[in-house]
Amino acid sequence: MSSVQLSDFEDKFQNPSSVLHDALTGSFVEASKVMTPNGLKVYLDGAGALHAMGKGEDMVISFLEETPMVVREVGESIIGEIVFSIMKLSSQTSAAVIVLMISSLPNVARRMSDFDLLKGYLRLLERMIALAPRGMRPMLNNIDLLTSKLTLGGLRRWVLYGAETFNRDFKAQIAYFELSSAESLQILEQERRGTLFIDNQRKLQFYLRAFYNRDFFLRPTSGDYETKKGLKPYIEYGVMHIPDAYDDYKHASGRIVPGINCYRAVCAHAAAHIMETTSAFKGDQLNPLQVACVSLIEDLRVELNTIKKFPGMKKLWIALHPEDEDLKDLNPFIIDLVDLSRLALDSKYKAKQSFNKDFLKLFNTEMKVSENSSDISFELGLEYYEIIKSETDVKISASALVAAPISYRDDNRYIWEYEDLDWVSEGNDYVPASQRQVRRKANIMEMYNELDVETAGDDAQEIWTLETEYFPDELDGVSINEIEGKEPVSEPFHYNEWDYQLQLYRPNWATLYERRLRKGDSEVINNILKEHKPIANNLKNAIDQMQPQGLVKLKKQQEGSELDIDACVTALSDIRVGTTPSDRIYVKKVQHIRDVSVNLLMDLSESTNDMVVGSEKTILELMREATSLLSWAIDKIGDNLTISGFASDSRHDVQYYRFKPFHFSFNDEVKGRLAGIKGGLSTRMGAAIRHAGIDLLTQSSAKKILLVLTDGEPADIDVDDPQHLRMDAKKAVEELRGHGIVTFCISLDPYADQYVARIFGKNRFMVIDNLEKLPERLPQLFISLTK
Repeated sequence: MSSVQLSDFEDKFQNPSSVLHDALTGSFVEASKVMTPNGLKVYLDGAGALHAMGKGEDMVISFLEETPMVVREVGESIIGEIVFSIMKLSSQTSAAVIVLMISSLPNVARRMSDFDLLKGYLRLLERMIALAPRGMRPMLNNIDLLTSKLTLGGLRRWVLYGAETFNRDFKAQIAYFELSSAESLQILEQERRGTLFIDNQRKLQFYLRAFYNRDFFLRPTSGDYETKKGLKPYIEYGVMHIPDAYDDYKHASGRIVPGINCYRAVCAHAAAHIMETTSAFKGDQLNPLQVACVSLIEDLRVELNTIKKFPGMKKLWIALHPEDEDLKDLNPFIIDLVDLSRLALDSKYKAKQSFNKDFLKLFNTEMKVSENSSDISFELGLEYYEIIKSETDVKISASALVAAPISYRDDNRYIWEYEDLDWVSEGNDYVPASQRQVRRKANIMEMYNELDVETAGDDAQEIWTLETEYFPDELDGVSINEIEGKEPVSEPFHYNEWDYQLQLYRPNWATLYERRLRKGDSEVINNILKEHKPIANNLKNAIDQMQPQGLVKLKKQQEGSELDIDACVTALSDIRVGTTPSDRIYVKKVQHIRDVSVNLLMDLSESTNDMVVGSEKTILELMREATSLLSWAIDKIGDNLTISGFASDSRHDVQYYRFKPFHFSFNDEVKGRLAGIKGGLSTRMGAAIRHAGIDLLTQSSAKKILLVLTDGEPADIDVDDPQHLRMDAKKAVEELRGHGIVTFCISLDPYADQYVARIFGKNRFMVIDNLEKLPERLPQLFISLTK
């Protein structure tokens, strides 16, 4: 018997009709069966709040009757989300549309079967009502059909296409959302996925029960809204989180694996981990490559043990391994891992690497002795890492490492254990390693008199800093920083970050530090200029045309310091023939100068260390070449240019580098800084854009331009939602536009069109597919932007 009584909430329903009273009484009984006392309280409080809005009783009755069925599918946490959405929609549409929305929720919840997915659906409705309110009713009339064919991501893309394409054509908008237009059906078919989780959930549960005679918990997850790419499967708290849809897996050779087989392989692999992985590994002291190697060995151990019990799984898992043609554009390290995986599972496969053959013999020997112990995976994984490091030149970025091509395997978070943060002393957030220290300023005498701790490193508990670099007399003009290799770090800059879901700024959310990388050899830049001398010669003519021409005489002006003789003669002739003469008879002298400031902001994340396909150079090397040519070109023109870069290690440590300050010539100091460019960490773009904009605002130039050179989308280690940092970067660009700064993006990601237009705006970006053309294209782009 519930401790919550209906009589306790009667004061929230003043003068209810008999229909509302009956609905309240009947629904309370049903709700008591599926809700806890706390859930019941939220349910009745929500119904009372909706009744107080005065939108009519139909809306309240629908909420009372439908909500218990929704709770049965996804849990009572959804009640507050439903009430919040209804209140938000009520100011933008009629009660009849809201009643239709509430009535459709049980079927939608049944299709999605997950709290997070249904919450995402409610947020989608809130966004749609703001963009295309006339389309809401016809879409809700077809929502059962739409959710039976589309995932949440597909539905969102379908809705936003219609809302943005027909935002002014209301008849076409209604036709689109009621599925009566050819374009609507075409986009629906385009977004449709092959095999949906909800259609096969019960089958998969029975499938696993037949293997292990026990139940497993399966939940769907939705991937990135902007693309059709779902999340990788993962196991958390014993629950398998599976993508909400799988297309048929197509090999480059044309061989197709049905989507249902993908689901079976995913579920069987996750179940094998739950049954076979007996303990988690400590991962705090390992690098990402070691983690990848240990994870692979553990994957193979549990799969081989499963194949012993159920031999049919071997064929299923082998079918989802990439073939040779599927691997041609992948990093060599990933290819070696796949090579070992195929070799271990498929006795007919011929290994590409001899060291994989030798290691497999060792692995099989250990399996005969300790096949049921997870410990052998840890030891063998580290041993395999040392072998692959000694046999190959291991170079791989974090993004390439995450994008492993064996799609049915989960992300292995289940098998790893990391040290928990001390929430009380450190705050409940990630703190980057560079800031887990006490830093304080010291004066010159303190620094001189105190004894050095020779064994102290970057993990020292206390670090002293001077206002300026320290130049001891005995070092003859060389600073301690240059000797010890420690470059100065600025005071922190704090920037707001835009939360697109709350539609509010998170105050002082991102912390930025200005840093300096160690100088490299300036001869590297001189060699780049020599190597690209033909490009430099081609730029010379364009540069000469842009040179300031000094004092320019403009003829036929209404005012000026001198008479225009030709114009005066023409005016006298007009007077003699009786025509009204022109008053443009003066010469005006104008000082012609180029008044422009440019900040070239480079993305220096880890992915810039990737090799360019078909080239022996990395993305970073091509960026260095392009910026060197641009600096040379601008130095000839005399424009005001600064070159900077950024990377990030969570919101607490956005790192900003200056390679060429404003008004500096292209000298050996600048060349040395450019030569020392390195890539690493992540890409928190919004804070860097805001800081670069503030830098530009310090300049008095009439025209201010921010050029962002990046090889990928915004991302950081403490952000899971791929949309969050995109929307923050978009907001940062809008802020700069409000200050009169033009922001332009040069993207080296061939798939950037999907997101870069949304961040920077139409005609404010360029995607360079052929990266080897970057050194030539960047200076040309600058010239065209600053004419």
